[in-house]
Amino acid sequence: MSEVFHVYASQGRVNYAELDLPASDYEMLDLMERLRLEPGQPPYVEVLKIREEYNYLDKCLPELPDIYQLNALARKLAGFTSVQEMAAFEGMAGKEMQKGSAPIELTRLIDFAHSTDCCVVAENATTDYQLGKFLVDNDFIEEASGLPDSALALLDYVKIGREHREQTGGVYTGFGYVERQSEIHCVSKDMDLQPRKPSYTVLLNTAALPLIGGGKQSEVIQLRLPAPQAQIQDALQRLGKQDWKDVAASIQDCAIPWLNHKMYFDGETPQILELSQRLADLDAQGQLTRYKAILAANNCDELSRAISLASTVDEHFFEPKASSPEDVAREELAVVICEKDAETLVPHIDLQGYGSALLERDHAVITGYGLLERKGGEPVQRMRQQPGPGGMEML
Repeated sequence: MSEVFHVYASQGRVNYAELDLPASDYEMLDLMERLRLEPGQPPYVEVLKIREEYNYLDKCLPELPDIYQLNALARKLAGFTSVQEMAAFEGMAGKEMQKGSAPIELTRLIDFAHSTDCCVVAENATTDYQLGKFLVDNDFIEEASGLPDSALALLDYVKIGREHREQTGGVYTGFGYVERQSEIHCVSKDMDLQPRKPSYTVLLNTAALPLIGGGKQSEVIQLRLPAPQAQIQDALQRLGKQDWKDVAASIQDCAIPWLNHKMYFDGETPQILELSQRLADLDAQGQLTRYKAILAANNCDELSRAISLASTVDEHFFEPKASSPEDVAREELAVVICEKDAETLVPHIDLQGYGSALLERDHAVITGYGLLERKGGEPVQRMRQQPGPGGMEML
């Protein structure tokens, strides 16, 4: 799905992130982890960018939208496949704006997005004259039906279009004239907007190379991983392959969201299969968030490194509640002195500096998911030899 909204979301002073909507359930769950949100807890949200076709929504959206409702709206808008759908939605939103209803409740916009079949659209009719001409040419005006061309030339198309628009309550959009003919579908009240963990750890799209050949696009086979070996062999057979050579793969959705929408080629699909099982095992152990913190601390975006780092989870101490050096300082004070003394001392010390010193002392780092520290006291980021002018590289 293409981006409809780009948003900034935050919880408190130090927990914030930007996200494209629509977002998958894994992407939404990942956001909740990074913002330290409880299930159902809404973050502060600002819409930073809206896709060009929907720029008019800038005047419609609430100032502080609910991200779960906004994502539900974005999913439906991103799924529109025709001009008629886009026109109908804009027409219903525009009609609501004409009533003085601004901003429009997101639940109302969701209902509009699911009610495009309740409207008729006259494409390219963006003025009363064009609407009048459309109505006459298509025999919607009974009195004009059968008139000779000489008589049609005398018709006041502007008046015909205006009177029809005013009588029916239609509106003009960037795509044409829109007229609602039935009641909208009130679907939002029955929607479960909370993200749910998918049954897969990796949703993988595969296709045989070359991607386009013989005048038609290669068939895309989707795998929900980890999958039984028989299902994997069936996918290879459908691709016409004995192994994963000459197969392109794209991760559509994953428990590690920053791997989404990347292309992988020869030799990499087996690594994705292995990673999907590692993710399932870590999730079952309740270690998935710790693992994502390890990947973030190591700036890992390679499959082979991600698989290797999965075996180091037990070597790390992880505290998801720590979001800043100040949090680390407060936690340390709570350990070394009594709570009452800590409350007295806190206003008089540099928590930022103290926390930073503690992080340096313990070779620990703050990631987007929390505090990460190696149990042996070694740096979280290990060193490896990097040939060439780069010298040593942090792992």
